[in-house]
Amino acid sequence: MYSDVFCKVYNEFGWNYYPEAFGEQLLQWLSDHNVSVGSAMDLACGTGVLCRILKEQGIRAHGMDFSTGMIAIAREADPDIPYDVADMTTYRPEAQFDLVTCTGDALNHIPDLADVERIFANVHAYLAPGGHFIFDLLDEKEISTSEPFDLDFDEHIRARFRITRPAADKVHLQTEVFEDGVHSFTEDIFETVHDRSAVLSMLQRQGFELLKCAHRLSDDGGPEVATWFVIARKSDNTAQRNKITEVLL
Repeated sequence: MYSDVFCKVYNEFGWNYYPEAFGEQLLQWLSDHNVSVGSAMDLACGTGVLCRILKEQGIRAHGMDFSTGMIAIAREADPDIPYDVADMTTYRPEAQFDLVTCTGDALNHIPDLADVERIFANVHAYLAPGGHFIFDLLDEKEISTSEPFDLDFDEHIRARFRITRPAADKVHLQTEVFEDGVHSFTEDIFETVHDRSAVLSMLQRQGFELLKCAHRLSDDGGPEVATWFVIARKSDNTAQRNKITEVLL
């Protein structure tokens, strides 16, 4: 779980670029494919950036995250959006949603593939028939170690960020934060690189139709990223549950 101090730095100094960029691409994808969304659940919602973007479009947004610090910031930013502090592996809200999202490498924070499949089963239970499940995964071929590089937030706050690979299937993200040149704290995040084929097989096993798996969410030929975007659908026809309609590899 992210520390409360890290959550504040994350929120105050502009690390929301990913959910903002994803939100823009998501809205474009929904428009391009004439997908109507009345309600949405954002798993691992962080500080609620995507929820607020969806709410601005008239969508009833709901978020959940394991981090109490992230949820506290999300609730402060918009008290009208419902948020839950919960564990994705056991989370099953009573309401159903037209769209469920899970981005920012959130599933890579889950080390056990059996738990990832439990999440898929949970999502299938509260996703409305015909609804879409959109998530991302790290691409094992695109993640490389990096030399430490500095992020200067302002004249007082500086962060040093580094990616290492302690094992073939592990990623270590380390952020050191300095205030006026003095080390303030270090945040260590460990992620697991899951086998993409295994993940996609689990999706189908849990009753999803796989619509897309590609390095870009948009269909307009935008830049590729070192992330797999996966779009799946809960069939509104039981007989079609195991049908894979389109896979872009």
